[in-house]
Amino acid sequence: MIKDSIAVITSHRGGVDLPAPWRAGREAKDGSPTAYITARDLGIDLGSIQHAPRRASVPAAVIEPVDEACITGVRAAWNAKAFPRDDHPQFVKGGSWVHSCGLREFPLGHRHAGDLIAPLFRPTTPGSLSIELCGAQQLLRDTSKTPDKYIVAGSRPAGAFVPLPLRQNFFTNSKAGAALGEDWLPPSARIVVTEGVRTGQAVRTATAGWSVPCGHGKDTVVLAALAANNLPAVARWLKSSGLAAKHEVVFATDNDLAKSNFIGIRKAIEAAELCGGRVAVADNQKAGFDAHDLLKERKHDLRAGMAAVREFIDSARAPEQVRADRAEAFEVRQQNQSRGKESGRQDAGLER
Repeated sequence: MIKDSIAVITSHRGGVDLPAPWRAGREAKDGSPTAYITARDLGIDLGSIQHAPRRASVPAAVIEPVDEACITGVRAAWNAKAFPRDDHPQFVKGGSWVHSCGLREFPLGHRHAGDLIAPLFRPTTPGSLSIELCGAQQLLRDTSKTPDKYIVAGSRPAGAFVPLPLRQNFFTNSKAGAALGEDWLPPSARIVVTEGVRTGQAVRTATAGWSVPCGHGKDTVVLAALAANNLPAVARWLKSSGLAAKHEVVFATDNDLAKSNFIGIRKAIEAAELCGGRVAVADNQKAGFDAHDLLKERKHDLRAGMAAVREFIDSARAPEQVRADRAEAFEVRQQNQSRGKESGRQDAGLER
């Protein structure tokens, strides 16, 4: 390191043995030995040194503009109003049923006819309560394929989400975007953030006002972030927009185990810490287990499945409690960082 006409060398492998005029310096913060030398030691005239001009300040990062061709295609497919049947393969995958939550199909004649459209939205500006269409996820009718979901080419998934239930007024052409009003998010409603769309549908199926016996329990809206790595970005928006201060926020994470580096649990905890939310994670050793799996386990009794999902959401705890219980998730991360590695799962699927 060179600073103020002094050069400093640090060794992380033991001693520093350099000839004069190098001199031993103070230990570094991590205890490593150092050596230093000055410009005067080298006979350099400080007055002759020309300093490089200051770099121009770097402007703040801007939101990547939407891909107009992508947005036009998604909006046209949506406005064709091809409503899926309740027994669409995506709604009954695994033998359990989830509500459509407003999803639509690509229409007849479209190259993806029969596949579901899960529109992606993002805040028009950081902290805004207005959202704009920024892409979509395509959920294949043929659920036997792996993967059975893709990000539509041109989409901007960073910081975006699929809001459930979907509303037609979200698809406004206004530059100001669509406002998230009380008709969609009532003052007493709870916000649940999931990774996958189907997981979000399972949560909404079990917690919407019409599905709760005798009207007890909180009405719930869902934001499906598509991938674990996107959870913190959604959390930052919930905080900056003021929504996290007004509503209970729960991150319903997938129970990722060591096979996937615990990415879902780690990112859900990080996100909850960012916005003051809580974390719901299944208390079992089934890798990837989520709210939809709770429905599948009780596929012959939908009411029991929905009750299990509600209990799962209600069991959400403070992030520090989950962090303490799942310490192994952070031990794995530290081990990987020591090797210079950081792995993650892309739940959103491939782009095409």
